Amino acid sequence: MYDLIIIDDETELLEGLSEYFPWESLGFRVAGAFGDCRTALQYCRSRRVDVVLTDIRLPFFSGFDLIRKLKNMEHVPLFCVMSAYSDFEYAKQAIQFGVQDYLVKPSSFEDIEKVFINIRRTLDANTGANIPRQAFCDNPLVNKAMEIIEKKTSSCTLNSIAEELDIHSSYLSRLFKEKIGENFQDYLVRKKMTLAAEMLVGKVGYRNNEIAAALGYQDAQNFCRIFRKHYGVSPQQYRQEHLK
Repeated sequence: MYDLIIIDDETELLEGLSEYFPWESLGFRVAGAFGDCRTALQYCRSRRVDVVLTDIRLPFFSGFDLIRKLKNMEHVPLFCVMSAYSDFEYAKQAIQFGVQDYLVKPSSFEDIEKVFINIRRTLDANTGANIPRQAFCDNPLVNKAMEIIEKKTSSCTLNSIAEELDIHSSYLSRLFKEKIGENFQDYLVRKKMTLAAEMLVGKVGYRNNEIAAALGYQDAQNFCRIFRKHYGVSPQQYRQEHLK
């Protein structure tokens, strides 16, 4: 079971989602239900949470503000945003914040089920990315580098991380390869392609140029070339195959 928290200031909706939706059949346990982001943030700071399902417009601060704050924690959960506002401006913000998926209220049982089946698959496939880095490596510099990659996947480079850690990039490169068994660039590309695949099969329906921009690629053509090299199919073929 993965621990899920739900945040919404509509009391009836919050109660319905937290108490009556069959989360356990999808592999989730509702660990907490909150009417505002401030209380939810306090909870997440004291307990490990795997998934956050949150409204956008909430008391004290928004769902996106909550995501921004949780992104700085050691264990970063996956995020699903729900909102009555279907304006694509929210979807664009969701891309920037690395949101896993987007539900428009009112969402049907089938909509929620489909989204959380995909989230469960992501958690199952990336269990290693959701536990403390010390479990992987006994070197604090490499652990910190991996944490930076998790938080800044779209913008980080070997040089930028080396500068942040105040070490030479060639030293970080050798250390990363020695401790992780994979070149830094290969690791970063694999991380980006995993995120791209998640965005392709999510409910929002991101276009290639939007995914490319969200992951730090200059244009969609470059993104598609790297995606095909990584998965052996185009982004469109990948979407079609996984949404059947």
